[in-house]
Amino acid sequence: MSDRTSFYFFDIDENILHLPTKVHLLNTVTGEEKSMSQREFEGIRAYLGVAGDWEDWAAPPERAFREFADGQDRNGEEYLHRDIRKALKGDSWKGPSWDIFRYAVLKKRPIAVITARQHSRSTIKAGINLLCEAGEIPENPNYVSIFGVSNPDVRNELGPHLTTAGLKRKAIRQCVERGLDAYGRELPHSFGMSDDDPKNVDLITSAMLECKIDYPDKRFFVISTNRRQHVKLEVFPPHKDESKLRAAEGDYYG
Repeated sequence: MSDRTSFYFFDIDENILHLPTKVHLLNTVTGEEKSMSQREFEGIRAYLGVAGDWEDWAAPPERAFREFADGQDRNGEEYLHRDIRKALKGDSWKGPSWDIFRYAVLKKRPIAVITARQHSRSTIKAGINLLCEAGEIPENPNYVSIFGVSNPDVRNELGPHLTTAGLKRKAIRQCVERGLDAYGRELPHSFGMSDDDPKNVDLITSAMLECKIDYPDKRFFVISTNRRQHVKLEVFPPHKDESKLRAAEGDYYG
């Protein structure tokens, strides 16, 4: 390898794709089940079990998030693949980072997928392939790695004691290391990840800062897509006379 490479890391949900995957709540008194979208769930999550409208409701992980794991619905369709097919029939499936994702595929940049979902790597890869079959991307991505960090095998690989946030941070670091191994550790590569959730942006920034401290000759970026305009920031090690983040210019980052 003689040239530097730009690496792109992506979450799936509400980032590159808006998917109709449902969360299933359980009424602990009546046994009733209530299904809702991810966005709806995030809006009421803090009120589950608290006196009020949601005091009798809970989200037992295996039951509530079963569609975010490998498994089939009553028609024998894999949950993730069913939801991607369903989303593609509408006109609002493109997430705020879709254009960056498509750009990275078009430019044949190395890509990593890092998601809190529980799907296996093969299931996620087959799901992305559906976008290729539909003509939304010209070919399958050039993968560095895929991490569904809540998948039991992946959790064991990264560290079963870690929280979801910790798992994502570890996955980001592993993707950087794999990229360096594959494309040359001596070259001034660039790495970046996009997300629309401010909490995830903070997590990504922290992970990228750790990498920048260890690899000061590489460049690390965070792309926040939680506003109408993409905000692209470059991560710098903390010094007295400069901030940890600086606005970056250019077409994405390479």
